[in-house]
Amino acid sequence: MTSALDPHSIVPDAQSPRPPSFLTDEQIAAWRRDLDHRLQRVISHPEQNAGFLEEHIRLATQELQRRALEAALQAKADQLPCQCHDCDGPLKDLRQIKRTIHSGCGPASFTRAYGFCAPCGKWCYPADYALGLERSASASPLVQELAALLVTKMPAEQAEPVARRLGIQISRATLDREARRQGGKAQAVRAQERQQFDAWEGIQKQAAQLQTEPSSQPFTLVIQIDAWNIRERDDWGKTQAKREKGETITRWHWVYVATCFRLDHRGQSEGGRPFITQRRYAATRLGVDELMRQLYVQAIASGLWQAQRVLVIADGAVWIWNAVADRFPDAIQRLDLFHADEHLWEVANDLHGKGTSAAREFVTPLLTQIRQDQTPQLIQSLEALKPRLLEVQKENFEKQIQYLRNNQHRMKYKQVLEAQEKLQDKKANPTAAQTLAASEPVGSGAIESTCRQYQCRFKRTGQFWTQTGDEALLCLETFWRNEQWEQLYPHAALTSLKQN
Repeated sequence: MTSALDPHSIVPDAQSPRPPSFLTDEQIAAWRRDLDHRLQRVISHPEQNAGFLEEHIRLATQELQRRALEAALQAKADQLPCQCHDCDGPLKDLRQIKRTIHSGCGPASFTRAYGFCAPCGKWCYPADYALGLERSASASPLVQELAALLVTKMPAEQAEPVARRLGIQISRATLDREARRQGGKAQAVRAQERQQFDAWEGIQKQAAQLQTEPSSQPFTLVIQIDAWNIRERDDWGKTQAKREKGETITRWHWVYVATCFRLDHRGQSEGGRPFITQRRYAATRLGVDELMRQLYVQAIASGLWQAQRVLVIADGAVWIWNAVADRFPDAIQRLDLFHADEHLWEVANDLHGKGTSAAREFVTPLLTQIRQDQTPQLIQSLEALKPRLLEVQKENFEKQIQYLRNNQHRMKYKQVLEAQEKLQDKKANPTAAQTLAASEPVGSGAIESTCRQYQCRFKRTGQFWTQTGDEALLCLETFWRNEQWEQLYPHAALTSLKQN
């Protein structure tokens, strides 16, 4: 049973006055005749399947939807008072003007009043504000959402035919322009959300709200951080002049990405493939500080303040661990085991040749030492080899040893690996602590896959970006991944996956 407050409800309350009809009997009768004719034609055709039935129902209904939308737009515009939406003051020099927008069912037009607000010193369009229409935008909120969603998944030239297939006639230029506009809107919402954690008062307020929530079982919060390169066309139109002046032309720039999830939201499929049921993301082109601000907000939403333990897993990049020490000083730090392996393999390949049996024989005991938390002994054994090296080998060899020195306090894998081995042994009887330890990752696969997924959109052949454009789409994609889409488009709650 639906309630009066249920957004899915289309049945008016029995005690409320009957609302006006937005379609005439003649329009509905014409639609029924057209629909009946279409369906009878498909039914009598032996080669047309259910897809034809669905398509004809959609096409026949689209014009009816458009007419209903126009009538509803006009009704909402007519009932609004002519006052400023900022100061609520009355508008002067009132006028009427027609506006046509791209909607999900075709072009829709309505006439609305506008006037001048003397205190604010600007012209105001009350209906535009109430209907979610910007002055320079040509798309309805539903089409705004569609543009944002399509262009975050594919280039605008590919999104145009997809939109047309969905019944929305909108050009690639409009799709691109609208997606960028929506990206700016998403950045503003993100900044507003983040500001509450930038001041101590905001943090205290959020902490007080969380303290009223019921406590949960102890859990570990896992955070993973990485970065990847995006190609931008810097100083558009000025490349040749900069080269003539001897200035360096840069094209590739870092995009910083992070993900966080609770350990009890990590599991395995029947085939042994790991998966995460719930996690949050942060991504930005605007630098490490901006990433860590976003990540902090998402970590709090994932349970940072309730977590018994916080575990950060990443590669050996210095910027990552400096940022972690600043924002998550009490977190346990773990170097991705497979990055450590790569560095040892580089030593072996440099000494004995890539792919040789001698390289495998050399590296095998070293890999075992890492897994036994014997990194100090491993470093000593490598140090002992230095006098026997050729001069051309020494620089890279010292580089790898320094990498191990810098990260040896983060190379603790033995407890987790032994717990995983015991858990796989059907005869063993692991303790609760061992079961918990076995569920901990020793690698940063979650963030590695996240980076690849983002790159599928941003690193296509021949693509160049601007910082404004890539940050806008990164922000939209991250809102989608964090299941915060309804913050940007409240109407999406009507068909939210959370409610289905």
